[in-house]
Amino acid sequence: MSDQNVQNDQTQITSELKTTDMLAYERTILAQERTLMASIRTSVSLISFGFTIAKFFQDLKSSEVLKGISNISSKNVGFWLVSIGTAYIFLFSIQHQLILHSLRVKGVKKRISYTFILALVIGLLGLSLIISFYTDIFSLGLNK
Repeated sequence: MSDQNVQNDQTQITSELKTTDMLAYERTILAQERTLMASIRTSVSLISFGFTIAKFFQDLKSSEVLKGISNISSKNVGFWLVSIGTAYIFLFSIQHQLILHSLRVKGVKKRISYTFILALVIGLLGLSLIISFYTDIFSLGLNK
C-alpha cells in the first residue's frame, strides 16, 4: 500500500509539472504577443508622426504662412520617419515569427496570431504611405 501511495504521488507530480510547463509556455507566448503589440505602438507612432510633419508643413506652405521656405526638409524628415516606422514593424514581425518558431512545442496546437496580422496590415499601410510621398496614387498630396 505504501508503494501505491508513492506511485500515485509521483503520477500527480508528473501531471502537475506538465500543467505548469504548459502554463509557462502559454505565458511566454503571450509575453511575445505583448512585445509585438508594443512594437506596433512604436511603429504607428513613427509613421503617424512622420505623416503629420510632412502634411503640416506642406499645408503651412500652401497657406503662405511660411513664405519662401521650402518644404523639402520637412518632407524628407516625414519620409524618413515613415520609412523607419515601416521597416521597424516588418523587421520586428520577422523576429516575432522566428521566436515563435523557436518556442514551438510538439503536441501543442499552433494558434492564429491576430497581433501578427495587425502588424502586417500596418506595415502595408506604411508602405502605401511611402509610395504616396512620390506618387499621387492615394490623393494625399504628399508628392507636391
